[in-house]
Amino acid sequence: MRSHVDPLTFKRTYLEDPARVTSLGFFVKGASYRLVGLIPWDRHFFGVKDNAPPGGDATVPTFFFLGADKYGQDLFSRLVYGSRISLSVGLVAIVVTFFLGVTIGGISGYVGGGVDTFIQRMIEIVNAFPQIPLWLAFGAVLPADWPPLSTYFAITLVLSLLGWTGLARVVRGKILVLREEDYATAARLLGASHGRIIFRHLLPGFTSHIIVVLTMSVPAMVLGETSLSFLGLGLRPPIVSWGVMLKDCESIQTVANYPWLMMPVVLIVLTVLCFNFLGDGLRDASDPHTTR
Repeated sequence: MRSHVDPLTFKRTYLEDPARVTSLGFFVKGASYRLVGLIPWDRHFFGVKDNAPPGGDATVPTFFFLGADKYGQDLFSRLVYGSRISLSVGLVAIVVTFFLGVTIGGISGYVGGGVDTFIQRMIEIVNAFPQIPLWLAFGAVLPADWPPLSTYFAITLVLSLLGWTGLARVVRGKILVLREEDYATAARLLGASHGRIIFRHLLPGFTSHIIVVLTMSVPAMVLGETSLSFLGLGLRPPIVSWGVMLKDCESIQTVANYPWLMMPVVLIVLTVLCFNFLGDGLRDASDPHTTR
């Protein structure tokens, strides 16, 4: 391809140059770098095979696998880098959600009485707030001059503190049923501690339900980070995440002229579907009553 600029309108057009053929391929040689920061390497996933184009032209042709953004940055590379942030936010938030949900829900269902009533009223108060506006309020509170790492952990903590109530309700309901079973009563009579009864005897009885709730929560966390970053209240450049990348698509004209900038949406949809399928598979594998 060669470019041509109209001298009257200054409009740039691109014309095909059949005399110049650019070969593309996978795992081609290119600029040197360090694989995982340790191993010197010069192979790239996709690119131009011939570093020296014919005809003595010193310009090395450049090919972007999924196009480029308005700054000329490779969209495919940014999608790969952004997946680390977007997915890790969901996974780290799930760890905190699991700890809070299992602990608070287990105490609520096992102790009962006034403790159970207080915890359930607290959960109802948290659930009474609209989730998206509450996320936006927390995101707006974060200082704009915070370093990227602090913003990352703050977003993860916000998503975790608002996502544990569903798991706590599931754990509480199951423990209310199982705490009166014979094996739980026998463990109490043998002198087992309350913590051992909850985490060693009761929780394994409904592992499949916990797995389903957690795997369903990961897409919600990813969507929460994407929403906050898209609105400019979450992660901000130079951090690369799917939500930060989608911020370039706020204008309908941009989407109409550069539709490849919507590629993060495809990955978000695939991520949600994959975690849903993973949850169904793990539930079937861990449920002893499943017919195989």
